[in-house]
Amino acid sequence: MKYSDGKDYKAIAICTAKFDDMEGIDFIKSFRKICLANNYRMFVFSSMVDFYTSSENDKGEEEIYSLMEPDHFDAVIIDSVAFKGPGFAERIAKRVLDAGVPCISLVRPLEGCINIRYRFSDGFEEVVRHMIEHHKPKHVNFIAGMKNNIFSDERLAIFRKVMAENGLEVEEDRIDYGGFWEGPTTAVMDRFLSSGKPIDCIICANDLMAMEACRKLRLADIRVPEDVIVSGFDGHELERYHYPRLCTSKTDIAEISAKAGELLERIFKGESVGNNHMINTTFREGQSCGCKEFVDSAEEMIKMGNKLYDSHKHERELISKMESLFSKVPRIGNSTALNLIWGELIYFVRDFFGGDFALALNTDFMGDNMEIWPNIRPVTMTEEHHYYTDELQIPMCYVNGEHTAGFQISRETLIPEFDKFTDNREVVLFLPVIVQNSTIGYTVSGFIPDGFEYFMLNAFLMNLRHILEMHKYRIDLQNLYSTDQLTKLLNRKGFYRHMESVNENAIRNSEDIGLISIDMNWLKQINDTYGHKEGDFALAKIGEVMNVAIGDDGVCTRFGGDEFAIAFASKNGAERAEKIMESINSQIEKFNTGHTKPYPLSVSMGFVVGKPRKDGNIEPFIVDADRKMYANKTKFKEHNSWEDRKVQ
Repeated sequence: MKYSDGKDYKAIAICTAKFDDMEGIDFIKSFRKICLANNYRMFVFSSMVDFYTSSENDKGEEEIYSLMEPDHFDAVIIDSVAFKGPGFAERIAKRVLDAGVPCISLVRPLEGCINIRYRFSDGFEEVVRHMIEHHKPKHVNFIAGMKNNIFSDERLAIFRKVMAENGLEVEEDRIDYGGFWEGPTTAVMDRFLSSGKPIDCIICANDLMAMEACRKLRLADIRVPEDVIVSGFDGHELERYHYPRLCTSKTDIAEISAKAGELLERIFKGESVGNNHMINTTFREGQSCGCKEFVDSAEEMIKMGNKLYDSHKHERELISKMESLFSKVPRIGNSTALNLIWGELIYFVRDFFGGDFALALNTDFMGDNMEIWPNIRPVTMTEEHHYYTDELQIPMCYVNGEHTAGFQISRETLIPEFDKFTDNREVVLFLPVIVQNSTIGYTVSGFIPDGFEYFMLNAFLMNLRHILEMHKYRIDLQNLYSTDQLTKLLNRKGFYRHMESVNENAIRNSEDIGLISIDMNWLKQINDTYGHKEGDFALAKIGEVMNVAIGDDGVCTRFGGDEFAIAFASKNGAERAEKIMESINSQIEKFNTGHTKPYPLSVSMGFVVGKPRKDGNIEPFIVDADRKMYANKTKFKEHNSWEDRKVQ
């Protein structure tokens, strides 16, 4: 079923990375206009990172794209250039193509997709020829992007070709890689400037690196363009505010959005559109090469001043909001109950970045009481999991100014209050939530792109992750002191703490409380005959058997010595207890017939079932179950002898 079934719109999925990247934001803003004109609804699936550097969270970040089930959408657009790591965009494209859903790739071509690309090679060659042939420099340095990157390699090849055609020698130590961003470019410029070689021209493979090159030259008291001319490429949004304005070739986000919209309309009409579509870039002379003078009109200066003031005012407002958020995070993170803080967190959603918002968490992470499961285990790097459960808990949902929470949705439903989110014609953005390297849920944000506080959403989500981490670590610490280290079952303290939630769930769901008292037979004889190491093994094996028998639906404990118990809530408590004890006996019998130990395992059990008490007192259940267990243990001793049962 598609989300557009029975609706008057088409549902378009956008897969991108690092949702707050400026270029990605520009595309979302531009494509929303296409959506409004053509009656599309835009569902954006994005990570918090661009996968440029490998991280232990990458698997969790990538899992967000598994939420995008291609069959539910009329078409999928992959912003493939946003994925800086190899294979990410390709894996998404394969799922879409396997589902037979139209798939458009932007900028970077993907096999089998409908590719919309810029004529980067032509545009970049025009920039290089302008710098070399028009300005005729003698000492030319080149800053490429990343090694083994198709765009970087292509631009480096063009640079070499133009240099050769103009009879200029390419000196290899004048070439370096700036990674397409400022950080590596800083190191490149330090090397260039410390080399002692004269420089009168720096050609950069993109604008970000060119702006950083200008900054480093300025710090070295080298003037641009009087001493060194600089060029960029790709028309980055930040370049509009850079001084001097760069010699560059601009890409037009609006044009690529319009082309995507045009192709989608043709696809929906059943037309064949072909797999490759090219868009030109636009060359522009600049101040950084000396072709434009450093003269601004009074009107332009006023506009720049107003922008500076607005930017400064906005920065102060953001700092104030951030300080408010940071001041509350430690208190919220250290609170004893999560269900008390969801409403307070909604305050930040409402007042800090606006729009609609929902948090969906896996049901194996959070229970019906909107608390992290108290018996959830600490996660190691080998145990981390990456999936979304079939049902998800909604502890926060703020739509159309109303806050609701405490309900579940299916993974297929995807969005709580689906019609309200989509009827607002907002962009619907999905982002991953990761705790201890594991996928635990996702967030849904509905907003109008123009004026939206992407930075604040990022800050809020990072702090939300931190809050959940703090609560998870608190539970891990409690479990450490509530767990019997030999059997890995709960100890007495942990049992009583966990029974509170079992009792509350039983009352809420009108279920019985069941308690099984278990006592291991012959522990003293095993210790006396074979040593305490074998006794410890036997105890641990009983704990393992109990865990298998109860699964995830109950509480197992070792009270001490050879005394154990299992507690659970169930609609039919007696039937559930019988099945648990049957599983325990079956597993023990299987062990006894298949092991090589010189002794058998054996337990005596007794159970009681009753209605949960409002005061949460479990002691009457324990007393009655113990009484029945000891009665069964007496019968066991009457009919079984250690000397007869031990392996000779």
